[in-house]
Amino acid sequence: MSELIDPALAADGVRRRRLSFHLPARPPTGWRRIAYLMAGLVLFPFYWGAGALLGVPGMRFRFACLAAGVRLLFAGHAADAYHCVVSPLDSVRHFEMDFFWRRLRTLRPARVLDVSSPRLLTLLMLRADMRAHADLVNPDSNDLARTRSMAQGLGVDSRCRFFDVLIDTLPADARDYPLVTCMSVLEHIVDDLGAVRTMWDRVAPGGRLLLSVPCAAEAMEEFTNIDEYGLLESDEAGFVFWQRYYDEARLQAIFAITGAPSARALYAERVPGAYDADVLAKRTDPFYPRWREPLATARAYARRDNSATLSGMGVVALEFAKPAIER
Repeated sequence: MSELIDPALAADGVRRRRLSFHLPARPPTGWRRIAYLMAGLVLFPFYWGAGALLGVPGMRFRFACLAAGVRLLFAGHAADAYHCVVSPLDSVRHFEMDFFWRRLRTLRPARVLDVSSPRLLTLLMLRADMRAHADLVNPDSNDLARTRSMAQGLGVDSRCRFFDVLIDTLPADARDYPLVTCMSVLEHIVDDLGAVRTMWDRVAPGGRLLLSVPCAAEAMEEFTNIDEYGLLESDEAGFVFWQRYYDEARLQAIFAITGAPSARALYAERVPGAYDADVLAKRTDPFYPRWREPLATARAYARRDNSATLSGMGVVALEFAKPAIER
């Protein structure tokens, strides 16, 4: 699946590897699809309960997902409804969504700028707080169209603005937000530090930035043969930049822009390689049982204290507070 590129080939000495995937597996059809969907509907409560008993983060958030799924079903969005009810979270998303959701429910911002986070985060926040408004930016116009459609199904679209642009081309009036959110997106941006500067500039004095990125003891960049978004140029071998893992030095480069985080939490592999195996299975197995994610997450990941001592990969969630203007 992967090929390690000699770090000597990179001027900055950062490890790099190429990930070669087959084309995504076709989903099941006919009676097999019906059986697959029914299995999820029957079994998901047991895995939800198992996740809760084992202390997997995000299981309380699933009640908001369940309510949203019921609303979407009656609005005629059957596929989105199924996703919200049966498998709204996967892998480390349990941890990230829990961290962001808890902060959203505490901060209760009147305006939010979301930079391409999973759509459930912002849309469910709008359902939970009827006075809130959100601007959602996503350069993938097809994905943004799906977000707009779900917002309509949930009845929150009137409080949203949608921008299919890159973060650095937002309109001038998209600024002074009490809260800016960006969940597991920064690692996919080539000029990540430039994106952090732009997001931080859009935070109002006294406001917050919520950010999460994958991390490891040693920084690494990954390239893949599948260009999911069509936004980047490929190299001579046909690979495009996919994501980076942040070590402590790269995190400190972010902190040089924002200041030290006011809150920080880490969730990581119990055994190195679990994340890679998970990604490969979901890309190649059309019958992957996504409803089992709470139990699979409990087995594969745990909370950690220090990214510098990780033996595999993790994800770090960060909150930054911008100082208020003194009068």
